[in-house]
Amino acid sequence: MQSGKPPILIVLLLAALSFRVSGQVDFTVNETSGCDMLKVKYTFTCAVDTFTSFYWDFGNGETSTLRDPDTVIYNIVNSYTPALVFNNRPDQMIVKPDLIQVHRTVPATFNTKDTVTYNYYVLWHDLPLDAGITYTFNWDIEEFAPRTGRRQEVTFPRQDTFTVSLTVADEFGCTSTDTRDIFVLEEITVPNVFTPNGDLLNSEFRVTSNGGFPVRMRIFTRSGVLVHESEGFIVSWNGKTANGVEVSTGIYYYTIEALWGDPDKRYSKAGFVHLYR
Repeated sequence: MQSGKPPILIVLLLAALSFRVSGQVDFTVNETSGCDMLKVKYTFTCAVDTFTSFYWDFGNGETSTLRDPDTVIYNIVNSYTPALVFNNRPDQMIVKPDLIQVHRTVPATFNTKDTVTYNYYVLWHDLPLDAGITYTFNWDIEEFAPRTGRRQEVTFPRQDTFTVSLTVADEFGCTSTDTRDIFVLEEITVPNVFTPNGDLLNSEFRVTSNGGFPVRMRIFTRSGVLVHESEGFIVSWNGKTANGVEVSTGIYYYTIEALWGDPDKRYSKAGFVHLYR
């Protein structure tokens, strides 16, 4: 005679469904929001240990059969819907729409531009920002107090090298930092005419790097023959070849370049100089 009790399999199934409905079967994550390359740990929670298989779909194209998957990486800005099927029963599934939110980290790369005054610089960040999101811009400029704002105007105290850092952060905690050295150098002045005629007035073609970097100057005839070469913080030409022979009145082509450093190519010059006797 039947006792009226349901089979044990049905009892277990009903128990599992009961746990699911009551919230006792669930999964949790250690992070629900973050930035590019967000790492998430999943943990299955249940009041009783009656579950023998697990199938996770993390919403990012990856799956797992572990009970508690660790270090699931989300590296594309998007929202993700993870799901879990346990005991090989699609009807025993937990789905959490848009549980994981990944936000974009805006690169802190900034631009620099010197102006007519050699030590006055404009620094600014102009990469695209996402609408509706609040950003902060924090500048660390060597020998200056911290500054904020997307654009800065800086007058450096002297000719030197200064380290500048910009950190861009958003309301979700996504941050990026860019650091670079700014070489504050006086612009070199290159004359366009000189008169080595013996009166000691304007008798040399002279260029100074103002103590920034040593430079190399080469002088060529208009047909491309090298007639002079010199190096140093101050370079000059007296209108003679290396053998001491005076060259003729005419137009000569010059090139000037730093021997080292000068990443902004401020000391790279080329042009024509007129020699009159």
